[in-house]
Amino acid sequence: MNYKKVAWCPICDQGWVEIVKDVETNELFVMCDEYENEWNQPSEVKSFTTRTENNANRVTTPTDEEIKSVSWEKYIIKN
Repeated sequence: MNYKKVAWCPICDQGWVEIVKDVETNELFVMCDEYENEWNQPSEVKSFTTRTENNANRVTTPTDEEIKSVSWEKYIIKN
């Protein structure tokens, strides 16, 4: 899957924080691809305070339209 990267994980310092979508609720959030730290939105990543939910990898890639609908496209790191 081609997730959209928004930051390098400040907690584990080993993975990318990416925009993902919960497959059950369709909620967008961001998650570290290594240790699965989660945040409600990209602007919270630097706070070091993660959310307590764990979606057990039940995520998928959101569409560009879904990302734009929550105005998160500005956080995406362009390669």
